Amino acid sequence: ARTFAATAGAAASKSRIGSNFVELDQAKKQVDLWSLDPIYDSVSDNTSVIELWKRQKAKELGADVSAMDHVDAEVKREHGIEEVPEDGDIKYPKQPPPPGTLMDNVDGDLFWSEDLQIPFEQFRKLSKKTLIVKRTVQMTRMGKIPSMYALVVVGDGKGSSGYGEGKSQEASKAVLIATRKAIKSMQYFPRYDNRTIYHDIEHKFKATKLLLWARRPGFGCRVSPIIHEICECIGIQDLAGKTHGSRNPMNVIKAVFEALKTQRVPTDLARARGLRLIDVNHKYYGG
Repeated sequence: ARTFAATAGAAASKSRIGSNFVELDQAKKQVDLWSLDPIYDSVSDNTSVIELWKRQKAKELGADVSAMDHVDAEVKREHGIEEVPEDGDIKYPKQPPPPGTLMDNVDGDLFWSEDLQIPFEQFRKLSKKTLIVKRTVQMTRMGKIPSMYALVVVGDGKGSSGYGEGKSQEASKAVLIATRKAIKSMQYFPRYDNRTIYHDIEHKFKATKLLLWARRPGFGCRVSPIIHEICECIGIQDLAGKTHGSRNPMNVIKAVFEALKTQRVPTDLARARGLRLIDVNHKYYGG
């Protein structure tokens, strides 16, 4: 059986000191159960705590020996007690998340939390694009196991963007998982004049060959719809592109992010050619 020590600590404290206050010197001598591991790894410790809960429950219900089965069921239901498997392999649950971390609610909304690794103000300004939602099936010897797959792209429109993939039994849950992964994988992509890429790019990802060309101001994003959505998330306004080979949306999205990471900014060119930064800007980017 397995239980959490927080409830066990509260029950043990009640049986030890009751509801009355104790002096500070006496309180310091008592064991601080909150400092221990929240999971009882010892089966004997679990057994003693469960027996205490059963006696308290029997006293509350006024039950006798004939109603012990009912008491056992009530204790297991209230405290989430699970029987030890026959093979003796006890799988203890993971520790609960730290306080202050907001998890996903039942409606499937996305809340900010510290594990997203971005400030709350930036989180509020993010734009989310759900580009792919499809049904997948895993074939097993027992039959088909259906699930939903989602791919989401997020960005702040100022050069930072990321994508994430998620799977779940429900489409909304898959989108939520993908969104959290996309926010965690955000990275910065340099932009020339905050509107286009620094140079033409030719990149190959698996069977997808991607061609991207930098364009003048006011040209717009004349690319496929999927790449256009990514450009909106990143903040690219002028771009032309072609996709050859496989046009699988998943491969195209991953190819775009890999291609943008291969850009060489003026600082890299100046360091490679031994020139000053102003010379590189004048020669390759028109000043």
